[in-house]
Amino acid sequence: MSSIVEDICELLDSYNGRDKIVRLSCYAFKLYGCIKGEKSWQTAGSRLSNARMMLRLFDDIPMIRHTYHYGLGRHESSKIAALLGVLANMVDQAFLPVEKACWLHDVGILKLSPKTADTSEVISTALWAISLYISLLQTFRSLRHLWWSRDCLQSCSEDGGAVAREGIDVRIALQAVTAGKLCLDIAHAVSCLPPGWLWGDRIGPTKVAAVATTSSLIGIALYFARKRLLK
Repeated sequence: MSSIVEDICELLDSYNGRDKIVRLSCYAFKLYGCIKGEKSWQTAGSRLSNARMMLRLFDDIPMIRHTYHYGLGRHESSKIAALLGVLANMVDQAFLPVEKACWLHDVGILKLSPKTADTSEVISTALWAISLYISLLQTFRSLRHLWWSRDCLQSCSEDGGAVAREGIDVRIALQAVTAGKLCLDIAHAVSCLPPGWLWGDRIGPTKVAAVATTSSLIGIALYFARKRLLK
């Protein structure tokens, strides 16, 4: 029991870890509210979502530092991997000020026309979806590389590579689950776009909350799985 408590406390002590818990609570509340038809639970979920968004208002400097250190991705194994990394940083860097502008408009500090405000919301959601899609491409590339490494190890070593292959198998399983989670996140993000954008606004709020809740549970499970298996 003490080990579980320590793991949970360690999760809550980090910014990303606490965000995972708040995200799960947010969409679980919304899902319960949609199923039961209780607005109070949906309101609680929305306020938790707003709390996550307000914390992201201060992510600009860490993101700028990350983008600066990444540079043009010269440390990556291939030009495609570097290109994807640079694109991901550009999209994430653009997302933060757009989301900030939307928040400033919502609280009345920034005066935007209704059309500009709606466009900003669409751009923010589209950047979110694009970022997730790039992450999915990076995950698929990582999976392909892991499969190649496993096949090479299996053909090159007769008996000494069993432990190494087991480690690669674990990483393949984790990356496969990560890819599934990203697919759920993409389905969620696109569903928040207006009608006419792929399947935007076609999935009901209950299904959207269910998809987001499932993704949040997978995210926390992946955190503990990596902690236990990747030592």
